[in-house]
Amino acid sequence: MDMIRGNLPATYTKVWFNAWKYDKDEMLWRAFLTAVLNAMKEKAKQDGEPTEAFEKLQSLLYRSMEFEKLGGVKIDLAKLGGAFAKGAVNLSLSFIPGMDALQKLTETLLTGAGKTVEESADAISRERTKVFVAQIASLEQFQKEFQELVQEQIAKKGGRLVVFVDDLDRCLPEKTIEVLEAIKLFMDAKHCVFILGLDDKVVARAIENKYRELGNQADGSERVIEGANYLEKIIQLPFSLPTVERAQMDKFVGKLVAWEDEECPKVFALGLGSNPRKIKRAVNSFLMLSSVAQEKHNNLKPLLLAKVVTIQNVFPELYQKIAKDSRRYLKDLEEYFRAKLEPQKREEQPAALEISEREDSPSPSGRGVRGEGAIEPPPELKEFFTQRNKEKTDAIGLILTMHPREMKEASFVELMLDEIDPYFTLTARAEAPVEAAAKSAPQASQAERSQAESLTYIEPQMVRIPAGEFLMGSEEYEDEKPPHKVTLDEYYIGKYPVTNREYQAFVKETRCKPPQHWEGENYPPEKAEHPVTHVSWRDAMAYCQWLSEKTKKQYRLPSEAEWEKAARWKPSPSGRGQGEGEALRYPWGNDFDPKKCNSSASGIKDTSEVGRFSPSGDSPYGCADMAGNVWEWCHSLYKPYSYDVKDGREDEKADGDRMLRGGSWGVSDGLARASGRFIKGSPTYASGDVGFRCSRSP
Repeated sequence: MDMIRGNLPATYTKVWFNAWKYDKDEMLWRAFLTAVLNAMKEKAKQDGEPTEAFEKLQSLLYRSMEFEKLGGVKIDLAKLGGAFAKGAVNLSLSFIPGMDALQKLTETLLTGAGKTVEESADAISRERTKVFVAQIASLEQFQKEFQELVQEQIAKKGGRLVVFVDDLDRCLPEKTIEVLEAIKLFMDAKHCVFILGLDDKVVARAIENKYRELGNQADGSERVIEGANYLEKIIQLPFSLPTVERAQMDKFVGKLVAWEDEECPKVFALGLGSNPRKIKRAVNSFLMLSSVAQEKHNNLKPLLLAKVVTIQNVFPELYQKIAKDSRRYLKDLEEYFRAKLEPQKREEQPAALEISEREDSPSPSGRGVRGEGAIEPPPELKEFFTQRNKEKTDAIGLILTMHPREMKEASFVELMLDEIDPYFTLTARAEAPVEAAAKSAPQASQAERSQAESLTYIEPQMVRIPAGEFLMGSEEYEDEKPPHKVTLDEYYIGKYPVTNREYQAFVKETRCKPPQHWEGENYPPEKAEHPVTHVSWRDAMAYCQWLSEKTKKQYRLPSEAEWEKAARWKPSPSGRGQGEGEALRYPWGNDFDPKKCNSSASGIKDTSEVGRFSPSGDSPYGCADMAGNVWEWCHSLYKPYSYDVKDGREDEKADGDRMLRGGSWGVSDGLARASGRFIKGSPTYASGDVGFRCSRSP
């Protein structure tokens, strides 16, 4: 619109009206007409023309205002008794001129003096009719004189009156319609052009809502007033702005500022589409946050910050979920989109292609990336992956996968949670304040409100472990001897241990005894994404049974063999997981690294958020936290090796100690080994360093 205005001839009278600025005016249509007349009057002054005609037109506008202000009194006819009591309706006395006459008529009605009630009402009706006729005559006079003024002052000089109305769709529905009707009723004159900036779908909905009651039929049925048809009668030449091509948008964003990383403008252009205003706003936020980051977080990567800011602008609800609940959701999202949008070539992933129709298939790189078939988003984020949000989620997928995962300055997958945190603590500064809720009760914290509202189960994110043979046990300790081969069917195991947040819905619904470190049914807010602890083997089994009933899938605790294979077996790429491979000492390799797990060497001295050490501490199949953090219950009874599923060790009803695996936040590197067995496992045993993860068969 600005470009059109700038290219119009000097002989044209140009008016710019920002409708939303006058949205609170009682009569927006009058403010609109006044703005047009003022602009015409100013142009006449510049040309040395008289301005009296414009002032006369303005007086006609305000004369109609006086008509409206004279009335406004209503009489409840039900209070008058007699014939009016039966109707029990209000008779409006709007627009009646002369407050003295109005007062007199009102007294006549209320006292019954002089005329009958019916006669008095009839007299009032006639008075109202006279005023409406006068008002209509005044407005018709305005329209006639406006047309003559445009002809004399503008058209005869080869000019045009061009009125720009910007952001009309930002007004309240009734105000939007006021402007449209003012154009049609008063300014529909030759040599006048009105250029409207609006979203036609938004305005059409406003029209339909406004006239819904007018469309009701006498028989009670509803005749829909279609907003699109209404607009067609007013808008003579619709013009939708064409989509900006990707190359053009890249060029536009690239020229906005001097970019530190030339890939940053591509992120905004790809993620935010073709809306220059939206892109500028996001870029401004990015520049401000980059400046802050230079002072406080010298190690932040501009490209990663650009991606977080873009996600914040594209899908703020999803951003809030990641910021509030867990940064690991961002890593899981990227893994999901990479599996969905970046399938590898056939010759590079024979194993993955063989099982491409099954979920959570392991990738040749050993990161648990899902196969190309039945791919689903992370369970905790499924609520955002609806058809209504498809455009937003697709944009985020493009943002997260536009650079290779090996490019550490552009990918979140390889970062630890501690490395991702600063991007969210920083971008939270640019969040708009949330409107306060009702003030009648004390405000609960965000985490408390989330807990109070949460009764929906969260299905765990699972990793598929293919069928085949693996090497179980070791030569290091007697109860791990002898190393032996075990063949397992295909199964799934949780990518993470069950968290406090996931366990809460089970506690609330079943009314079972909550973990002892909770306050009633609420976990410590800061530990939402930590593994649930103080759960016995029986508690864990009950949770799996409850989850099975909820999901109609057969969840259970993993057997000791299933747990160990998922934790340490590194299949040979050429062997497709069928017995060829290597049994690692730790999930990530054969050498202990305190930076890859939460053990006593980490210095954390408590549980940590699941996935905090992912992916560097993940197992070859992509399972996190299988060394340290919490000991994890297995389904199996303790029995000496060799492992034999038929010897009664998987009997759920048998008495005896159940196995714990994986080490915890309080153990040394020796006990965090993937083959290590911990036998202190009475089914009723519970501790602050014991949790569990789920498994299930296909």
